[in-house]
Amino acid sequence: MRGRSLRTHPLLVAVIVALAALATVAASAPSAPPSAVAPSRVALVVDAGARPDATLARAGATARAAERSGAASVSVRVPRTPAEAAADVRYFAAQRAIDRVVTVGPVAGAAARAAASEYPRARLVARTAVPRTLR
Repeated sequence: MRGRSLRTHPLLVAVIVALAALATVAASAPSAPPSAVAPSRVALVVDAGARPDATLARAGATARAAERSGAASVSVRVPRTPAEAAADVRYFAAQRAIDRVVTVGPVAGAAARAAASEYPRARLVARTAVPRTLR
């Protein structure tokens, strides 16, 4: 093969040039900023009581404040019956994506106590009143 010149195939040259250009662009591109810690996911289950509209408004205000501050992503439920409270608490306790289930009131609290043995990994927190903030 002496004396014979090696010719480079034009397609091979094009592929090599394209890969080199891609590597250069990738190396010079700014890296993405470190991602912020995702807000915790909280479920707020509040007994409806005698004034369900007022209860929902109070729970909704707490949820909006937590979401606005970036402290938590909140799902709110205001069950009117013990069966609804049990279903809501069990639904959230079963989800591993929910970091904490906060219950307010005797009916929701009883539902949380009943669900605790069935969902030992769930973080269930009982409160006597709707908290002002959720973290």
